[in-house]
Amino acid sequence: MLLALLLQIGAEEWLAKGLEALKAGHANEARIALEEAVRQAPGQPVMWLAVAEARLRTGDAGEAVAAMEQAGRLAPGSAMVQRGRAMFARRMGETGQGLLDARQEKKAEALLREAVKAYPGEAELWRLLGLAVYAQGRNADAVTAFLKAIDLAPEEETLYAGLETLLPAGKEVERRLTGYAERHPGSPMGWYLLGLERGDAALFEKAWALDAKFWPAAFALHRSVAPERAVALLERVVELNPEYGPAYYALAQLYAKAGQREKALAARKRHHALSGTP
Repeated sequence: MLLALLLQIGAEEWLAKGLEALKAGHANEARIALEEAVRQAPGQPVMWLAVAEARLRTGDAGEAVAAMEQAGRLAPGSAMVQRGRAMFARRMGETGQGLLDARQEKKAEALLREAVKAYPGEAELWRLLGLAVYAQGRNADAVTAFLKAIDLAPEEETLYAGLETLLPAGKEVERRLTGYAERHPGSPMGWYLLGLERGDAALFEKAWALDAKFWPAAFALHRSVAPERAVALLERVVELNPEYGPAYYALAQLYAKAGQREKALAARKRHHALSGTP
């Protein structure tokens, strides 16, 4: 009895040290302390919650998930554990986003695959997984992940927007885009994306008519209209988004064809400045 009490006291001390190290940003030091805490008091769910965070911060996503699951097994009805699980799902998403921002796509994918296995109902984790595999050039896998996210949160427009550079992508994508556009007829995004999927300029026209500031529709539309209108559309695009290089490139070509050399040169220079080309 006395030995068990002493071990518990020791575990709490290790927990305090580990939490202090986590707060200070010393992940490895925190993990050592917290692993010792959970070794001494393996029946305490709070210890496993802390260990999960430390393991995640040291890049061991699989073991982090295992620690979180152990906390859940020890106290399945605990409000504290449920809050911890929800916070941990967000932390996995934030960590995955951080790896993506750092151009560490393979590490991000490995972490996010563990994340969606542990939290299959979290649309944001599937979206991030889609970004991770897309960054590695695996478009089909990216579409699959984005569709999973969409099916979990079918009214979340940003999830559909993630498909933009993957379109056209097939019947399953078209079905979901059609459904979203029909449920949200006032959204230019839905009609624009459906236009990309179908290659239908009339849908770009519809999106542009709904919102004269939704410049992606204007840029897509310029390819299928007369040169004079194409120039007007592109000039509106660069007015709305002065940093969008492809619009300057297209403008330079149209200006040159119209014999407007000075405008063509200015547009070309702007495109070069934005793209970093000499």
